[in-house]
Amino acid sequence: MAAGLPPVQYSIDTDADLETRLAGKGLKVVEIFSEWCGPCKSVLPTFRRIRLDKDDENALLFLTVCAEKCNFLETAKEHRGKSEPLFLLYRNGQLKARIEGANTPALNQQVLSLTPANADVDDLEENPMYLAKMERERIARGETVKDAKGAKKGKK
Repeated sequence: MAAGLPPVQYSIDTDADLETRLAGKGLKVVEIFSEWCGPCKSVLPTFRRIRLDKDDENALLFLTVCAEKCNFLETAKEHRGKSEPLFLLYRNGQLKARIEGANTPALNQQVLSLTPANADVDDLEENPMYLAKMERERIARGETVKDAKGAKKGKK
């Protein structure tokens, strides 16, 4: 990989890590795989080609979750022992497509059709993952809903 380029994909190890990634703008392709699965590894060149065509890293992220090591994502737990990958495509925090197997043409078509030209076209205020994350952070800080609304008005 050329110097200065971000990774093609990110390994997700915790629920919080997944939530943080899904709470952002752009398309997130979550690959649920088994380490011993050959077809699961065959899609990396497709990821690399698609990713390198994008100038805005936030417009498209590929995330991997090892089914055997994952205890936080129910879909991953259900996928244990499968010999094919499962791809979940999220845009603005919402599941938009599910592709089972290493179907590179279908994956390529879905990724290209769902990826925004620029991540800024997505509105975080419409992203349920982002809103849930912000709510948990607000509660952790001990703020009330009234405090949060007042802070929002003050920013405008």
